[in-house]
Parts: sequence; C-alpha cells; structure tokens
Amino acid sequence: MRIFAAGSLLCALLAFPLCAQTETSALPTDAMRLNSAYRAALVKLVDAYNASLLPLAENYVLELKKLSLKLKDAHDTAGTDAVRKEASRFMKALAGDPDPFEAVPELTKEAVSATEALRLIQEDYIARRTLNDRTKNEKAAELAGKYVSGLDLLTSRYAAANQEQDSAAAKKEATRMRVALQRKDFANRAFAEAGATCRLVPPVPDVASLKEKASALPAAATRNLSALALTDLSPTVQAFLTKPLEYDKQWPPEITKWKFEGSGNYSHDFSIYNKSDLPDEFGIFVFPKTLRAYVRGTKKGSTVNYNGQSITWVGKAMAWRLNDSRDLVCRVVFTTKRPALKEESGPAACVAVYSIDENDRIIASMSVPMLSETTQVRMTKHYSYNRLNIFWEGTKRKRGFTIPDHVPIRVVAGIAGFAPGEEADATIEIQPCAQVGE
Repeated sequence: MRIFAAGSLLCALLAFPLCAQTETSALPTDAMRLNSAYRAALVKLVDAYNASLLPLAENYVLELKKLSLKLKDAHDTAGTDAVRKEASRFMKALAGDPDPFEAVPELTKEAVSATEALRLIQEDYIARRTLNDRTKNEKAAELAGKYVSGLDLLTSRYAAANQEQDSAAAKKEATRMRVALQRKDFANRAFAEAGATCRLVPPVPDVASLKEKASALPAAATRNLSALALTDLSPTVQAFLTKPLEYDKQWPPEITKWKFEGSGNYSHDFSIYNKSDLPDEFGIFVFPKTLRAYVRGTKKGSTVNYNGQSITWVGKAMAWRLNDSRDLVCRVVFTTKRPALKEESGPAACVAVYSIDENDRIIASMSVPMLSETTQVRMTKHYSYNRLNIFWEGTKRKRGFTIPDHVPIRVVAGIAGFAPGEEADATIEIQPCAQVGE
C-alpha cells in the first residue's frame, strides 16, 4: 500500500510542473517576467532552507555530547549509554535513505527516548525542525500571494489597454495560483514547479570540526520574562504557539469570533484581572492567531495587601472579548512541565468570565490545581437557557452560573502561583468543543 501511495505521489508531482509549464508558457511578456521572478525567489528560499539544516544537526550532536559528559560525571552509565546509542543512530539516519512520509525522518517518534534528559533534547530538535519547515512553507505561500497580486495588477492593466487576450491569460494564471494555494501540499508543489528540491534530512555533520564549533558557540541568552518577540522563546514553545488552529472551515467554532484584548496580571483570590498595582509575577507571551499563550517564571512574593484585600495567588492571564455570551463554548487546555505538588499549592489553572457592560462584574470563575502535565477546563454557555457551566475534567468538578444571552463578556484564562519559589513553565490553549448535551 505504501509503494502504491508513493508511486501515486511521484506521478502527481511530476505531472503538476509539466502542466504548469504548459500554461505559463502562454503568458504575456510582463506576466512571464513576474513568473520568472516568483520561481527564482522560490529557488532562493529552498537554497536557504537546505543551508539551514546542517547547523540544526550539528547543534543536536553538540547537545548530545554535552549531555553525555554530564551523565558521565554523575556516573550514570545507563544514561551515558543511551546518549551514545542515540548519537550513533542519528548519524546513520542522516546517511541513510529517508522516509518522505515522516515529518522528521532522522528523528521519528519511535526514536524518542523515555529518559527525560535525552527526551528533552530530542523534542527540542524536533521542534526546531518543525518550525523550520513551517516557516519555509509560510514563506512560499507569501511569495505566491505577492505573485497573485502582481498578476491581478497586470490583468487590470491589460484590460484597460483593451488587450483582452493578455488580460484573460494573466487572470487564468492568477486563478490557477489561487486554487493551488488552497492545497495543503502547496509549498511542495510550488518548489517542484520551480525545479527546486528540498532536502528531506540534513547532511551528515563533520564530527571532527564540531569540537571547534562548540567553543565558538555564544553563551545562551537569559530569557526575557516579558518577551515581546517570538524569537525570544525556545524553539519548542515557538512551534507550539505558531501551530495553526485546526477546525472545520465549513462550520467554524464559536472561538473564531473571539477578539483578543491583551494580557495582564491576575489573582484568583478574588478573580482580579489587570488592575493597577497588582503584584507582577511570571511572564506571559500570547499568540492570538492560534489562541495560545506561554507562561513562565518563578513566584517571588507571598501574601500581600492589595486594595484592602489580602491576596496570595498571583500570576498572568490573557483576555478575550466576546460580543455575544452565546459564543462562550470552549475547552481550555493547560500543559505544564512543573505540576503542583498538592491541591493547595501552585501553579493553578484559572478561568474567569466578566460582564463588560456592568463595569467588569465577575460572573463566573474557577481555579484548579495543575496536578498533572495536562489540565483541561470546559466552559459552555447553553444556547437555549441562561446557564453557563464550567467543568474541570480532572475530578469532574462542575459549577453552574446564570448568564443571559447576547451580552458582551470578557473571558480570561491564566496561571497563578501560590508560594514563593513555585515555578511556572506552562502553555495555555483554547480549543473548540461541543455544546452541553452534544
């Protein structure tokens, strides 16, 4: 079955450039120049992508070397042996015949170790490779968008000059490109059309030169807790934040109507969000396009007095505006690398709902301990009566609140810490879910 699928894929890729070449050969001169520039840009993009793979592989091998030395110093024979075997496997995978159906052929899911220290290095490499591939594909789509815009301008110019045949040819090419852009494999087809080949795996690193490169590597920069740029974050987090939101385009979920408002300090003691003088704990980076956020840092303070109230739980949260309360149907997924030790400690996953028209009056809230790697909270405003349910899937805790239809509300999702020294290294993801009873 795989041989047949691979053969079909190869035939499709070979047929596509031939068809496109036949169509573009009939383009008028200006459109042909535009097409040539577009293809040349694709070739440059692929060259840059191919050149970026070797440093990724070299960095991975260096990280394995560093881990091996640490484990050797700790007299961890089993761990050292696992790292040695992974380094050998990785080099053989780079020199072997890669599987084109694997996202990262040189490091598949089956090769990921159960040993935490090694697994973290492997997951970081996979994230870097995944982000690199996604960036390449996004840049290809961006180039195609510019190409289509240029064709549209030429179409209008030809039409104004009564060059109907040239106008029709440019319009046909623009339509072909728009259709091609809808395909999930657009980037691969575009590169094939341009005669450019992307490497499936990095070239094999020169192990002898890695020692010299290791000494030349810059020291790791301190992560900025209030990072304003995506590149300030680790590749693993970047890959998570930028992963496209998946949903049925024919029946988009309610969360696609939400409007991002911003992020700020949060306390679940009294469900206080983004008020002045609220203690500043943790850092948060929100990627609104995918409804995801990353919260990290170490809680510094203990109980403090705020506005005449004593509060202990403080952290960070992101806020979304809903113009109609009936659009509150979602699942909020919190994932942490540092779970809480007990229910009374942090970090805690927090959600809250405020009435915008009533001076941000709190309508509902729930905070639950993040006792495991993943914590899920569902919020559903029933479409047939004035009821909002918040449901924690951990211990099946459920709370109901009265909330009318059609009112504008603010939904806040965040993470709060309890005691000084508690660390947050967690992500927040808002996902679609079914209505109550469905």
